[in-house]
Amino acid sequence: MSSYFKDNKAFMFVGKPSNWQTSLQRSATPIMKQIVQIMSFTNVLLFPILLFVVITIIFLCYNYTNNPNVSQINENLILEITWILIPVLILSSICSPSFKALKYQMSQKKLPHITVKVTAHQWYWNYEYSLVGNKFNYNSNMLKQHQRLEYKKTNLKLYPELLATDYELVVPARRVIRILVTSDDVIHGFAVPSFGLKTDAIPGKLNDAWIKVNTPGIYYGQCSEFCGKDHAFMPIAIRTVSQEKFNTWLKLAKNNLDSAFNAIRHGKQIQ
Repeated sequence: MSSYFKDNKAFMFVGKPSNWQTSLQRSATPIMKQIVQIMSFTNVLLFPILLFVVITIIFLCYNYTNNPNVSQINENLILEITWILIPVLILSSICSPSFKALKYQMSQKKLPHITVKVTAHQWYWNYEYSLVGNKFNYNSNMLKQHQRLEYKKTNLKLYPELLATDYELVVPARRVIRILVTSDDVIHGFAVPSFGLKTDAIPGKLNDAWIKVNTPGIYYGQCSEFCGKDHAFMPIAIRTVSQEKFNTWLKLAKNNLDSAFNAIRHGKQIQ
């Protein structure tokens, strides 16, 4: 589950999986919100079907126990039309909202506030910002246990094992962010469940996606395509901050990445 945890005397929203979780993570983008709505609608639609099938199986088993001579129906036009028509209606009702959500996911409604190019490597991510006067990039690796003190990330609830990174991808909240995804070696998958985002990173190809995060915080994902021996150690961490904090981070990040992350974590301003 996603929840709030304290970091530097302030509470921060964290999007991550929890033990024994069976539901989807809390939606943080409009795209994920639509996905959750489709899942809820589908479950409501399919639960009566599940109940009907279970009851039918129990009834037939009980009936066969008392009456082993089972009658057979070779031809029944009404029955055949019924079991064709009902699945068609069910699939049609699911198909419409699914295509609507897919169209919304694939079509970017507004001009992006910033564009970030994400390049996958074995086994880390490279984030490249293309802004006027601010074109720079940096690598993001999984945070190892001995690095926690160095990066001041000892809070396991906020920076969980196998998911936390040394440097997160930083984006402003409530802004449309364009993400270009590619790979430098093999096929990877850039996936963040709270965003409803899952895009293949393919060598020689740029895949286009967009996000608009509603709540500032840290959101975690992982590479979703098997890419080699360290596939399980290739997490994604996205830190979403206010526009003011993002501007602060941006002014520092080009020259000193550590100072930039310290500034947004401690709420410092740049004069």
